[in-house]
Amino acid sequence: MTINPSNVLSVYKKVEKAGNSVKSPYEIVKIILNELQRNIHLMILEIDKKKAFTISRKFKDVKSCQKSISKYVVKCLTTIYSLQTSLDFEKGGTIATNLFQLYEFCRTQVIDSFSSSENKGLKKSYDALSQIITAWETMETKK
Repeated sequence: MTINPSNVLSVYKKVEKAGNSVKSPYEIVKIILNELQRNIHLMILEIDKKKAFTISRKFKDVKSCQKSISKYVVKCLTTIYSLQTSLDFEKGGTIATNLFQLYEFCRTQVIDSFSSSENKGLKKSYDALSQIITAWETMETKK
C-alpha cells in the first residue's frame, strides 16, 4: 500500500481546521436550536406550496412537496430528540422541564402538521423557538 503525501497533508489540514472550530456547549445548543427553527420554517413553506399545488391540480409538484415535507419532519424530530436528551433535569430544574415541554410541543406540532398539512401550530412553534433562541443568546453573553 502506498501513501500519497498530498492526501495525508489534505486530511491533516481538514482535521486541524475542524479542531479550530470546537464550540462551547452554549454555541452547540444555539446551532441546534437555529437548525430546528430553520427546518420548521422550511416545512411551513413546503406546506404552503403543497396547498397551492393542490389547488392548481399540479399533482406532480404536490408529490415533490410531500417528499420535502417528509425530509423536514425527519430533521425536526431528530433535532428535537437531540435537544430533549441533552437536558439535565437535576441541574436544570424548572428550566429543563419547561424546555422539555416546549420541545415536546414542537414535536407534536411537527407531527400534526405533517398529518394534516396545516401549519398554524408550526408557526406557533417557530415563534416560541425565536423567544428561546433570543433568551439563549442573552444567557450565552452573560457567561
